[in-house]
Amino acid sequence: MNAMTYFILGSHPELSTAELEAVLGTGLKVEDRSDSALLAQPIGRNLDELQERLAGVVKIGRVIGELPRWSREEAAELVAGFALQAAGKNKISFGLSVYELGDAQRTREVEKDLDTTGLEVKRLLKEGSRPVRYVKAREPRLSSAVIEMNGLLSSGGEFVFLAASDRIYVGQTETIQNFRAWEARDFGRPARDAKAGMLPPKLARLMINLSGVNPSGATLLDPFCGSGTILMEGILMEFERIIGSDVSPKAIEGTQSNLMWLVERFNLSNPKLELFTTPAMTLSKILSPANGGFTAVNALVTEVYLGSPRRAPAGLSEIQYLERELLPLYESSFAALKPLLASTARAVVAFPAFKKTDGAWHRLPIQNLLSKLGYNVEQQFLYHRADQLVARDIVVMTR
Repeated sequence: MNAMTYFILGSHPELSTAELEAVLGTGLKVEDRSDSALLAQPIGRNLDELQERLAGVVKIGRVIGELPRWSREEAAELVAGFALQAAGKNKISFGLSVYELGDAQRTREVEKDLDTTGLEVKRLLKEGSRPVRYVKAREPRLSSAVIEMNGLLSSGGEFVFLAASDRIYVGQTETIQNFRAWEARDFGRPARDAKAGMLPPKLARLMINLSGVNPSGATLLDPFCGSGTILMEGILMEFERIIGSDVSPKAIEGTQSNLMWLVERFNLSNPKLELFTTPAMTLSKILSPANGGFTAVNALVTEVYLGSPRRAPAGLSEIQYLERELLPLYESSFAALKPLLASTARAVVAFPAFKKTDGAWHRLPIQNLLSKLGYNVEQQFLYHRADQLVARDIVVMTR
């Protein structure tokens, strides 16, 4: 079916969009986008496999029709026609969601009429011989958990209304994020240190994807590996060679425990993995040609030391202290790491940004530092939750 593809974006839409652009490259031809969704020309990829690869996309589906204006009757007839085609269980279970695609007023109009539309779809479906169930939630958008637990994709479907400025697109979701697998990797791993702050697996995968590197035959390096979250995602993505290092012996022990758990939990073959207990600035000596260990790194993906855990926003004197503490470490590390990178390699690095007493974020002068070292900063994103005092300033760069 030659239908447009829609992507429902995660909590940081700019990052989600950048991830799509990095993974799909020229295969992504955007028709429209918002903070909620991205609509593109047909994608020549298996959507289930693409969903598995991505971390910042909640749902993927295809457009099944368009409405020039909102009409409950026309929308219900369109949805009912496709829901009737559902295979699998005898009962037809369906749900509806609404996302803004550029027209907030039209989005609110559809949201207000959503339940009535769902009941109209149910009435139309009941004219057949199969039992019908309309699944809804408190919000006008169904979560992946609601869709999965109610088996919507296997019988009936989730149908999405995308409210654009000149029309309403109607789509049917084909695949959703595997929230159970993400939770298992986040909370099931044996070595966790919530006090020190842990990189979420979703963000680790998203950062790897931002490198734009095809894992097949490629080398991934994390020189501040901590408990190994980036390395775990690299193993699941099947990089040819994976290298991790950290100055802390405790971190390397935690990484080893987590990687052993991952291999057993997902029944994986032993990956080609190398771990070193060493500062990032000395890693290039260990991997030098003289030691027989040199390999050109295709993707350097890491979260640097973000500073000590904070309990309150930072004043000017604290920020000046933090810069004096952290910037020399970053400068010496990335100066030493640069020779390890292949000429086409990208580095994706999470640096810290600090919440100030006035509520704004203070980003370190990372661009100036990296430019002085000969790196070219291509993209920069701020990633944080509402209650955090330290954000992640994610930088995508080349040598």
